[in-house]
Amino acid sequence: MATKKKITRKKLKEPDEFVSTTTEIYQWVLENWKYFLSGVVVLALITGGVLFWRSHKAKKEKTAFGLYHTIQVKVEKAGVKEAKVCNDWGTLVKKYGDTPAAVYGRLQMASCFLNHKDYGKSEATVKELLAKADTPAVVKVLSLLLRGYALEEKKAYKEAEAVFDSLLKDPANFLKDTTRYHLYVCQLRQGKKEAAKKTLSELKIESGSDFALPVIMLKIEKAQLGIKE
Repeated sequence: MATKKKITRKKLKEPDEFVSTTTEIYQWVLENWKYFLSGVVVLALITGGVLFWRSHKAKKEKTAFGLYHTIQVKVEKAGVKEAKVCNDWGTLVKKYGDTPAAVYGRLQMASCFLNHKDYGKSEATVKELLAKADTPAVVKVLSLLLRGYALEEKKAYKEAEAVFDSLLKDPANFLKDTTRYHLYVCQLRQGKKEAAKKTLSELKIESGSDFALPVIMLKIEKAQLGIKE
């Protein structure tokens, strides 16, 4: 039969470790309640501030994209008649410069200036987009395409060729077929027939292609260069 371990009176008087620690914490809170309370208040304010900021940000972005859509409709209705509508994108950028809508607004502004043959403003806007570290890769690709288009329209074919050739090697470029076609055009315009022929022969129109021109047009151009498929 196991013998019971006697607990001496001295042992009973010794403080329990858990009770002692709890008492110390309680005593500390009583003595430092102002600091404790202020810490709780600060934490509550930070939490509330983060939630408010997120809500405000979401609301701001929604408003910015609403304005984006409004300007887009206005620009499409104006067509090439009113070059001043391009500046409406500037309003979006000025008001909501820190939103994704403003990034795409800048891209639309560059495209609008290009459509109205204002190459200087188009290039300046493209430079802004490419200079920003937070510009998405998809926007940078489209910005470089706009730069290439502008150079091609200005008949600066050598410079345009360099842009399209660089884009063709860019893994982020999702418009390879379109890029390849414009590279071919720039090479052909410079009299680089063999290089142009090689570039065009590599352009295959299949399902899911990003090539926008009619396929029959491409086939005619290939036939003229003696490219057999």
